[in-house]
Amino acid sequence: MSERRIVVLGASGYGGGELLRLLAQHPERPRVRGVSRSYAGKPFHNVHPNLRGVVPGAFDGSVDWTWLSESDKPVLFCAMPHGELSQQYKALAASAPGDTWRRLTLIDLSADFRIHDVDLYKRFYKVEHPCPDEIPAFTYGFCEWQHDAIKAAKRIANPGCFATALQLALLPLAKQHLGLIAVSGVTGSSGSGMKLSETTHHPTRAHDFRAYKALGHQHQAEAIQLMLSLGVGGDLAFVPHSAPIVRGIFLTMQVAGVSDVRSRFESVYANAPFVRLVEDSPRLASVTGSNFVDIGVVTHGKVTAIMVALDNLVKGMAGQAIQNMNLATGLDERAGLWAAAAYPA
Repeated sequence: MSERRIVVLGASGYGGGELLRLLAQHPERPRVRGVSRSYAGKPFHNVHPNLRGVVPGAFDGSVDWTWLSESDKPVLFCAMPHGELSQQYKALAASAPGDTWRRLTLIDLSADFRIHDVDLYKRFYKVEHPCPDEIPAFTYGFCEWQHDAIKAAKRIANPGCFATALQLALLPLAKQHLGLIAVSGVTGSSGSGMKLSETTHHPTRAHDFRAYKALGHQHQAEAIQLMLSLGVGGDLAFVPHSAPIVRGIFLTMQVAGVSDVRSRFESVYANAPFVRLVEDSPRLASVTGSNFVDIGVVTHGKVTAIMVALDNLVKGMAGQAIQNMNLATGLDERAGLWAAAAYPA
């Protein structure tokens, strides 16, 4: 049969909920099932109230491999916490009947297979990689860079949210020696996931602003990997900040000594449907809830400020994952994603 069937592992988290929401508006009308051991048997809307009456169904406790194998276009999204897929990878492969695992398009939203250098992975994630022999099978799913490679991929590692913003700012600066690359980033509380913590608890965040993981955020690893691939020289100094907002990432990168920066961005992103260049500063309200990225480039003398705004749960997570699925399975990359943000947010 030709219908597309999709399973979302970890469907009870914010990323899983966004996948269910966005896939419900996909023009192919795929059949979708969500897996959550904690909420097995409970309706999706018990966890994601916005899906009530829009996305019917209940959480499965495990992958129904028989159901998935009956499609000639099986897709598995993994939205589980970091470390889960890499530990379960071989068991999942062994559970798939017949040639299902070979035919399957698997898209991982965690950090497990993004970094191809295991030493770089250990440096930023502080653990040995549990499944290093499977890393080469994964294509890095940064759509604006790996567009053609993704089209031929069966295993895709979806970039991180801050990593997406960082790399969108770096990509047009290929083969440049930048010296110090000073970056400041701001993110909303949803980036920390559903599990309650001091950094996401409303009373400790609502009227506060602070930096965290200064110069040591794990998404730097993906940016460093890109810099090495593109021949971008310099020292990346990234300081992320926790802001009293729910969704969104706003990143400012400052570089010096690069000419024609605006024209570089116009050239690199001329055919990138979700990247919009704006005058002056982008605004989070213009992208929240959408797969669009707004980028502003301002130069004064020898210094250029590159500003990037995106939704961490959509372009920084679930939306980019669907964009990867579209590319990998022969669809228009805009399918199911071509919608403006709700403005005002």
